[in-house]
Amino acid sequence: MRAPSPEELSSLEPIERRLFAVADFVSRRAKWTSEVWITTFMRSMIWFCGGRRYTVFGSQVLEDFTPESQVLIVSNHRSFFDMYVISYMTVTRSKLSRRAFFPVRSDFFYDRWLGGFVNAAMSGFMMFPPVFRDPKKSRFNLYGLRRVADELSVPGTYVGIHPEGTRGKGDDPYEFLPAQPGVGRIALEAKDARVVPVFLVGMSNNLLREAYRNWFEPSRYPIDIVFGKDVELDDLRAKGTRVTIAKKASDRLMKRIGELGQMQKKLRARLGPECPATGYRSDQQPAW
Repeated sequence: MRAPSPEELSSLEPIERRLFAVADFVSRRAKWTSEVWITTFMRSMIWFCGGRRYTVFGSQVLEDFTPESQVLIVSNHRSFFDMYVISYMTVTRSKLSRRAFFPVRSDFFYDRWLGGFVNAAMSGFMMFPPVFRDPKKSRFNLYGLRRVADELSVPGTYVGIHPEGTRGKGDDPYEFLPAQPGVGRIALEAKDARVVPVFLVGMSNNLLREAYRNWFEPSRYPIDIVFGKDVELDDLRAKGTRVTIAKKASDRLMKRIGELGQMQKKLRARLGPECPATGYRSDQQPAW
């Protein structure tokens, strides 16, 4: 993978460059360490905080994944841990490789040493590459988009990302923020990758609260995850990757996630309020 040029790095602050360099080194030379970390510690933590509450719909999508699959997972974003839960289900219920990347906003994770430590502890530096809000760093962001698309060209890679770009904080989990064009551009450029939409509901930002609910009130607080069929984008790819086309691609992804959200409402009503005792079921499938 191409390293960022001095010009692309020049807009970053010293601490941002250093933390990027560490995460970049891990992704290039020591990716196995993050794969081991997410397979052991993170897998155990996510199970402990929600393993008895998970209900998966559309699990046949997971059955299609192989160790060589190239997958871009796109989902709604309500809590800090949405993609952790989705990844837990993805790597434990499929044969998909653990070679994963999760682009993240640079705030905290790449502009503070504590954030770098949290990135290492919570993901083994899989929260990479960073995305910067400052318009002055847009050139580096373009590098980041190309880097993600390049990583997805490698067999046995998956990327998890939220088209909204940030968490939706409204009262209604079925209402989303506008989709950002960056995700659409990645999906358009990663021509060999499957683009899989996911809708998740039921997770909060408090892990201690989630752990309590998991062990003492699992049936009252189910966590539903709905996997959808691949989103086709070939018609848009034929038009290029300029911003307007990328935005249309992102909007299509967000629309599909919204449709999965409406399916979840119906499936949950059919299933009833009780969370399965196993924490997982596959017999209730979306009517695609």
